[in-house]
Amino acid sequence: MALLNWLTRFANKNNDIHHLTFSEYKNKFNNIYNISVRDLKNLGETGLVSIVLPVYNGEKYLKHAINSVISQSYKKIELIIVDDGSDDKSGSIAEEYAKNYNNIFVISHNANRLLPAALNSGFKMAKGEYLTWISHDNILLPKFIEKMVQELDYYKDAAMVYGNMKLIDKNGNVLRGKGWYEYPPMSGNVILPTGTDNLNITANNTIGAAFMYRASVADLIGEYSDDRFGIEDYDYWMRINEIFPIRHTEFSEPLYLYRFHDDSLTSKDEELGITLNRPKLMEFDELRRNFLLLQNQKDALDGKELLKSKIDKLNSITLDELKKLL
Repeated sequence: MALLNWLTRFANKNNDIHHLTFSEYKNKFNNIYNISVRDLKNLGETGLVSIVLPVYNGEKYLKHAINSVISQSYKKIELIIVDDGSDDKSGSIAEEYAKNYNNIFVISHNANRLLPAALNSGFKMAKGEYLTWISHDNILLPKFIEKMVQELDYYKDAAMVYGNMKLIDKNGNVLRGKGWYEYPPMSGNVILPTGTDNLNITANNTIGAAFMYRASVADLIGEYSDDRFGIEDYDYWMRINEIFPIRHTEFSEPLYLYRFHDDSLTSKDEELGITLNRPKLMEFDELRRNFLLLQNQKDALDGKELLKSKIDKLNSITLDELKKLL
């Protein structure tokens, strides 16, 4: 709470920082820390991609998601399935796959701890250089992992890459006319914006579900926030974006099938308050950026150590504390 109070005072007293554009923020940030992705120590087994698949009562679609991972053209992968306290057959389905594939692992939660905790459990076990995750109801097309790895291998300064998607319905048919960055019209293709300058300042998650990032970046950024269920992914992308470059893939072909159905988180937006919570997240992120720009002349840490210490402090602030601020 002391840090939160300080953040509030700092934001109110430093309007020159509080009202920076995102580009101005990034310039100031780079001048202070002078750190790039290349400065981070490579972590994980070289070339290995760790894919986390969280599932809660997802027996209807789970096999489709797992099979899409198994069918990838890129074979240096591990799949970590996190059964988040399911009371259907999800756990037994996952265990059956793990018996038959030596690169599939299962973590079982005794109770439903929600998506952020499931992701954190999975990534604690991950051994890969590159990380991604897939929801139990979505599908990776065969070239997805291969082409995302190629992007990160080529763009060494990118912390993360993201790509376009195609929408499908509960039966796997292309879903047309949803209007979500759809191009060409009635194609079902989600063609996302290629820049991320607005990601942290406009309440709109333009990253989508097709992404991959470096284990070295995740080590610096920290875990997904347990108290930001429904916006845990958006929050995480913002945390990366305020420090390092995020790139849209050079290829535009959608290699990820995103499923809309009655039980998906997207369909439960209003019930879970996902969109409603985004403006609060934006305000908090501005305070978070202000804190990162604070310069303490007494601090003897180098740029990377100073950044890590600040990130660790920021990660200790809960959503409940944020609500008190707002």
